[in-house]
Amino acid sequence: MKRIDLHIHTTASDGSFTPSKVVEEAKKRDLVTIAITDHDTVAGIANAIERGKELGVEVIAGIELTTYYKDKRVDILGYQIDFNNQQLLEIIDKLQNSREFRARQILNKLSDLGIDLDFNKLKEISGDTGVGRPHIARLMVEEGYVQGMQEAFDNYLEDGGPAYVPKYQLKPEDAIKLIKGAGGIVVLAHPGVIADNEIVKELITCNGIDGIEVYYPKHTDQETNYYLSLAQKNNLIITGGSDCHGPANEDKYLLGTVEVPYELLEKLR
Repeated sequence: MKRIDLHIHTTASDGSFTPSKVVEEAKKRDLVTIAITDHDTVAGIANAIERGKELGVEVIAGIELTTYYKDKRVDILGYQIDFNNQQLLEIIDKLQNSREFRARQILNKLSDLGIDLDFNKLKEISGDTGVGRPHIARLMVEEGYVQGMQEAFDNYLEDGGPAYVPKYQLKPEDAIKLIKGAGGIVVLAHPGVIADNEIVKELITCNGIDGIEVYYPKHTDQETNYYLSLAQKNNLIITGGSDCHGPANEDKYLLGTVEVPYELLEKLR
């Protein structure tokens, strides 16, 4: 059986595997096709594709854009994108710049709570990628303020938490237009995480949504069956993946752990 994983993050965003390492790990796990879907960036795709050619692993160019709809976070996946598309790169640059501004605001809030973190150390952790909450959580662990990253999110950084700062927000229609403009296929990521099926139904009627991520580690069997039926009724592409961020993120949902039917790739291609 050919195995695939269509939702993977690297160090280009908030993952702990480099793009090359992700491909190497995929090879070890007998995955024949993977998709790199970093948050709001395409910086890891070229290296992953190059390593994939060397190891015989197909790498699909993707992205996961963070959007908001009715005050709910909605992640939109883009597949088969032209990752050199100028408009896409311009919006990514805007998103990355807003990340640094947001990170400084979060550090200010943490300081008011008695947690003093150095922005330069934070940048050392994030490297050349945009600074995100997982990087802040890692620094909190390193500095001994929390025992683990999950504690940092639960007590401080989660949406609505005492140190939470909203990010620059795209709307779903913005993300759809951007992905389509880059020649990509638009998929609604992990609808079960949205936890509002009425919103999910509204979103899939948006002009341009091509598919639903049905197979996902946090979906229950009931949710998987529901979203599978929803996709079939609306003639939508079906995808799935592990949402792997790597072991440094205390991520128990690791590469290749979600069984995604290989035949789904035909429509995605």
